[in-house]
Amino acid sequence: MAKGKTYSDNQLLGREGEALVKARLHSIGFAFNPSDSMEAGIDGILEIRDPVTRAATGKTIAVQVKTTASGSYTRETETGFEYLCEPEDADYWRDWTIPVIVVMVRLSDQGMYWKSIREAGPPDGRRLTVDKALDILDATAVDALADLAVDTDRFGVWMPPLRRGEPVHLNLLRIELPTTVFVAASPLKGGREARAELLRHDPGPPDEWVLRNGTLVAFRDPRASSLRHVIDADTVEEEPVETFAFPDDEGEEHRFIELLGRTLRTQLDGCLSFDRDQGAYYFPPAPMGIAVTYSYQSLKQGTSADVVKVYKDRKDDTKVHYVRHHAFVPRFWRIGEAWYLSVTPTFVFTRDGTKPDRFASERLAKKRQLEKNQAILGQFVMWRHLLCGLGTKPADDLFGAEPVPGAIRFLPVEAMQSPRSVPERQWRTRDPASKSSGQEELSL
Repeated sequence: MAKGKTYSDNQLLGREGEALVKARLHSIGFAFNPSDSMEAGIDGILEIRDPVTRAATGKTIAVQVKTTASGSYTRETETGFEYLCEPEDADYWRDWTIPVIVVMVRLSDQGMYWKSIREAGPPDGRRLTVDKALDILDATAVDALADLAVDTDRFGVWMPPLRRGEPVHLNLLRIELPTTVFVAASPLKGGREARAELLRHDPGPPDEWVLRNGTLVAFRDPRASSLRHVIDADTVEEEPVETFAFPDDEGEEHRFIELLGRTLRTQLDGCLSFDRDQGAYYFPPAPMGIAVTYSYQSLKQGTSADVVKVYKDRKDDTKVHYVRHHAFVPRFWRIGEAWYLSVTPTFVFTRDGTKPDRFASERLAKKRQLEKNQAILGQFVMWRHLLCGLGTKPADDLFGAEPVPGAIRFLPVEAMQSPRSVPERQWRTRDPASKSSGQEELSL
């Protein structure tokens, strides 16, 4: 038989994959220029194209296509898989002066996923972990791909060129403080001694006070409650709140933060429960059941959320598998001459609405993987609606609510307008408790 020129199956397979990637990138609005000439591991260059003006941006990404005819990837499940790069390939791609992505194509099902070589993980920096929902190469990848094309020769933070400005909602509430605080001397040195003494006189003593080094500070007059048993009534003085709210001493500032935290806990008592492990307030189960739905005003209209949701056993729907509670972690911040509360949405998981769930940390990690920025923003708006209603009572006239004496009030912070939008993918950050890609965070 006469010998002649041949094309290997791998050559044809590779070309078919490159053709599919080229067609896909063109369909989502990018320019793709294959490396038809000599190359050592890069199949083409992708250039970002502005979808509105159609302008070529000069932002580029190197693309390497890895094609397989059929079969499963390493550790493949319904949600993801792993791809192990060759050591020499990974080293070569990391030396490029522009970003490099690997596009994995499977011809049997036309599956097409992408990953930046920058995300290659341990143990040797060549393992790509692919999320089938987040890393699919289609129109949903446009913003994330644009974000890779950074200006590496310039200082500062680069923002993607494709998306125009958007409102940015800070997860902060401004605190409106009472106008005065009450200060009194105490024969007791600290809060532990004081609480023990209070319990002798009152089974449910007030919590919104701080006692350190023989001095008690509270937003309400201590002579009007059981606190009178732990102070010298003749020493009570009412002073402007600024005297204690904005000290120069860090220890004094911590004392004021403690007072704010205790006051918040008192105002939330009867409304929310507190989880000590997470330091989070959460919706308790309904008095005559478990599930709770909370109605509130969203950014655009009235809506509601299942803030306590029951998940039944798949094999026996009469049994409760676990219960998910909407929750938030509070933190107080002094910014200039004002105080703010940051509200970080999270979840608490219980077995039956009350008892701790032993798989809570795993459920929380999985929930964080699935939650997107918009969903977390919605949760913050819900908490803002609830918290901004605290510390008031109905007014006698038609002009709204009146502040409760001694209470702290929360006021919304106006959204800011950013010059550029940030892709959803960029709000993710790695969660040590997660086995997958990470956790979504609020737009801050």
